[in-house]
Amino acid sequence: MEFIEKCRKVKDLMNYSVITVPEYAKVIDVVKILSKGNVHGVVVVGKDGKVSGVVSEIDVSRAFGRDMRNVNAKEIMSKPIKSIDPNETICDAAKIMRETGFDRLVILDKNDFPMGMLSITDIIRGFSDAYFKK
Repeated sequence: MEFIEKCRKVKDLMNYSVITVPEYAKVIDVVKILSKGNVHGVVVVGKDGKVSGVVSEIDVSRAFGRDMRNVNAKEIMSKPIKSIDPNETICDAAKIMRETGFDRLVILDKNDFPMGMLSITDIIRGFSDAYFKK
């Protein structure tokens, strides 16, 4: 199978439209982004624009029982993040996910700014497309 034999590159399957929020973004606003943007996670960036964490749907549960208008993304984000170079293979990405339990990796540019994300869903979709293509 082509997908496994050649083990495509991260850049072939990654999502280039990464959504970022500042560390001080209110959780209520992050929830709006997650629900309206049809995304499962956003990248949290510091004042310098570099990644400080990720807020996924599951991270939002850390704010339950609190006023989400007064909780910042920085308070509930998952950190440290796991990243991968866009020129690495999907096999490498899957190995990182398997070993760490992370279901999404942030793709950083050469200056360590976020340029995309790769989720386990992206990998499954790539595998499915390759498998059912034949």
